[in-house]
Amino acid sequence: MDRRTQQALRCLQDRLTFAEDFFFAWLVRVMAAAVLVGAAWIDDAPPLEIGAMIVALYVGFRVVMQFGNFVSTAPLENQTLKVVFAIGALVLLGLSFVVVAIFVDRLAKSVVG
Repeated sequence: MDRRTQQALRCLQDRLTFAEDFFFAWLVRVMAAAVLVGAAWIDDAPPLEIGAMIVALYVGFRVVMQFGNFVSTAPLENQTLKVVFAIGALVLLGLSFVVVAIFVDRLAKSVVG
């Protein structure tokens, strides 16, 4: 590779590091909320389910409010691609929540049942 290509790749990797750090910081919060929701589904106790849903809604609201930060940390130059990157990050976080909540619920049901 020539020097300009290596420099461009290094610059992209540096910008990607910020986006990864931001994404994974929110991923931990989303997964914790999903574990709470999945665990609350096990017990069938309405106060526990309500509390878990409030936490999940709060985390979901906070993630959506970070859309601008996801756009600004996107490692791309084109504004349209930055928005697509941010939407993709939000979709991945949402899918992560669903996967973890369902996994915890099914794991608990297999242990109990």
